[in-house]
Amino acid sequence: MLLHCYTGPLLTGDRPHPGLTPLLAERDALIELGPRCAGGVVLGVPHHAAVGRGRIAERSPSGGRVADENAVLYALACLARLRELGVGSALVIAAHASDHDPNKRRETPYCRRVLGDPKPRLLVECHGAGARAPHDLEVTAGRNRGTRPLDFGRLLARSLGPGFHVAAQTAPGERAALIVDAQPRATPSVLRFPALRTTSLHAAGERGIAALHVEAKPRFRSRGDGSTRLTRSGRSLGESLAEAIAAYVAG
Repeated sequence: MLLHCYTGPLLTGDRPHPGLTPLLAERDALIELGPRCAGGVVLGVPHHAAVGRGRIAERSPSGGRVADENAVLYALACLARLRELGVGSALVIAAHASDHDPNKRRETPYCRRVLGDPKPRLLVECHGAGARAPHDLEVTAGRNRGTRPLDFGRLLARSLGPGFHVAAQTAPGERAALIVDAQPRATPSVLRFPALRTTSLHAAGERGIAALHVEAKPRFRSRGDGSTRLTRSGRSLGESLAEAIAAYVAG
């Protein structure tokens, strides 16, 4: 994959900056928005494709998988807020990988980049769930034993405030979850996307890097008009995700 190191502005209003937009439309490209630093945070968007391209990895032996439409938008809002908070952070986007699934093998360009040097303290992958997913948001660490997904889910729910809930994995390696919100209450549930076979999360743990996987329904990613405009809920998620990340790494 061709690597682009982008250092320009992130957003113009509720859209990606015009300098970034052409890169997001590419195929088989890796886009890094840095600079990254040792002990910082790396956000990852492994399943990006331009709006209207519904599948990636279409030339892989598996025949491909669904793309995470507009997940990059809340990741950009998160990165912008992390910078405002003074948290060293970078974003790595795998733009329409056509012959492989970027976060399922440790030798992929995406995995090598997000897990490479300078070694981050935390990897947070941003994904998109379908409209029929049972939870608005899911947070999991997969099998990464160095991560506290339930603690992070509670931080995220508290930052999001009323009107949002998060299904957070109870412990790494489990499908069990607790649905948490801004109130001190929790309801048992089961994750639809536990990410127990996601290589990037497990490989991160082997390197001593905490890792989280966030799944967000369309309300956080799409206005339903085929545009690349950040929704109000998407901005709330991005900014709240950044605040939760800052609190998590500080704790």
